Amino acid sequence: DGARGRANFQQKIELGAAKRKQHGIASLPAIILFGGIIIEIAVAGVLLIYYLNNSIYGNRLSNEALVAAQTGLEDAVMRVLLDKSCPNAACPSSYSLTTGNATVDITICKDTCQGSGKTEIIATGRALTKRHKIVKVLSVNATTGIITTDSITEVAL
Repeated sequence: DGARGRANFQQKIELGAAKRKQHGIASLPAIILFGGIIIEIAVAGVLLIYYLNNSIYGNRLSNEALVAAQTGLEDAVMRVLLDKSCPNAACPSSYSLTTGNATVDITICKDTCQGSGKTEIIATGRALTKRHKIVKVLSVNATTGIITTDSITEVAL
């Protein structure tokens, strides 16, 4: 009886151990599945936030580039107002300005780009990867000094 009881007891212990091993094996795929789902949701959330942030930041940069180009145009118009023969030695034909986070490259072309008596101003504003280009054509009367705007156009880049 004693040996038989020990054998039954030994079998019960081994059977319990086998059942515990099977329970552990069953929980491993569930843990991997739930972990994968949680990671997928986290990656999707990070990508969504990244793209939303980029689109908002891209619009802001685009606006900064446009404002820089407009500022460059106004600066060049002031230079032409102050010196009707601009560009010359005192008034460069090409220069750059920095406004906030953006820079603008300005080119002033007199009499050769648009014809006699015309001054063309090209301003290209840049803010990181965003760019805007605006072209303004002025008529400058050499005798009276009157300056009129013929056209302002934004050029696609």
